[in-house]
Amino acid sequence: MQAIISVLLAFLSTGAVAAPRAVITLEPYRNTIAMHANVGGRDGFFVFDTGSGVLTLTPQFAAKIGCEPWGRLTGFTMMAIRIDSPQCTSVSVAAGGVQSMVDAAGVFDIMSFYPKDAQPIDGLISLGVFDGKAITIDFAAGTLTIESPATLRRRIRGATEVPVRLTREVQGRALSVSVAVPTAKGRVWMEFDSGNSRTILISRPYAALFGLDPDKKEAQPVDFPLAGNLRVRGTAFTPDMIIDGNIGMPFWKDTVVTLDLAAGRMWVVGKR
Repeated sequence: MQAIISVLLAFLSTGAVAAPRAVITLEPYRNTIAMHANVGGRDGFFVFDTGSGVLTLTPQFAAKIGCEPWGRLTGFTMMAIRIDSPQCTSVSVAAGGVQSMVDAAGVFDIMSFYPKDAQPIDGLISLGVFDGKAITIDFAAGTLTIESPATLRRRIRGATEVPVRLTREVQGRALSVSVAVPTAKGRVWMEFDSGNSRTILISRPYAALFGLDPDKKEAQPVDFPLAGNLRVRGTAFTPDMIIDGNIGMPFWKDTVVTLDLAAGRMWVVGKR
């Protein structure tokens, strides 16, 4: 018995059991990130957009998986543009050997938002696909890791925790994350958006708190604290949005982000 215990302790000490549930490869796509996934039983190529809220399929891909879109999902972009789309329900998503079931996916011509010469994609993978899981996005390494309890504990050691709120729009079907940003007047909440390829957006009513001219149409330099030693630097625009702000890839591309989507927590490791 003692020998068995000794072998077990030696096995545990090697960390062999502290393996993540899955590691998914991320690929660059027009200054954002994308992945290959099996959705509804068919392989496809999808942008991983943490700001998209819901899994989104192109009409062509929905047809491939045998979905006859029905009903309507209604949401709003951060610029208050209303988006209506029919839905596919109970859609399976498999990547990295891990499968989940999504209650509802929107069907929308997402390529209409891209230039005509853009590489075709089959839709958007949202954070909702990983609802209830702990994930780590290493933007520079190009990996999305689905953590186990053990690897999550190891992952967050030394990382900076950033206060967040989970946002569930579209009658609870959507999932996105807003990070707390301190200002002289109090916190504002900015969307964590891997689908925003080029800029930082700060809603006009908050522009002055960041030293920005709310009436200026051109990009302006910005530099503000996030949490701990993390600072967000880049160029910002100040449109009149229905959210406080949006932090895009100019900041996140140099970070490793861990999200516990069950507990509603985030940790960030900045540029090495």
